[in-house]
Amino acid sequence: MTNGFYEAMRAKGFSYNTTSSVRKFKCPYCGFEFSLVYARTFACQGCSEANKSCPKVRCAKCDTEFWIKEMPNVYNDYQQRDLAQHISGIVKKYNDDMGYVHNR
Repeated sequence: MTNGFYEAMRAKGFSYNTTSSVRKFKCPYCGFEFSLVYARTFACQGCSEANKSCPKVRCAKCDTEFWIKEMPNVYNDYQQRDLAQHISGIVKKYNDDMGYVHNR
């Protein structure tokens, strides 16, 4: 199944990490559909690991945690680490912009 939004972003030159962080996927446990950005914003809110390149994602609906590499189009540990670092950078920037203090 092709995600039209993902394909349009990729066609405009957005990076793999950017398109992967917003592409929707289904929780392997409950079937809830969400993006990695959504998960880090809601389900991982308040977790200190969200700022530290955590290689896991938590479903905002069933609260189950699983590895990023279980997401579609993430095929190995290198892609998982790269995507985890990318999404942590987004969280850190947001916290810095909002004036939130977080451990580095």
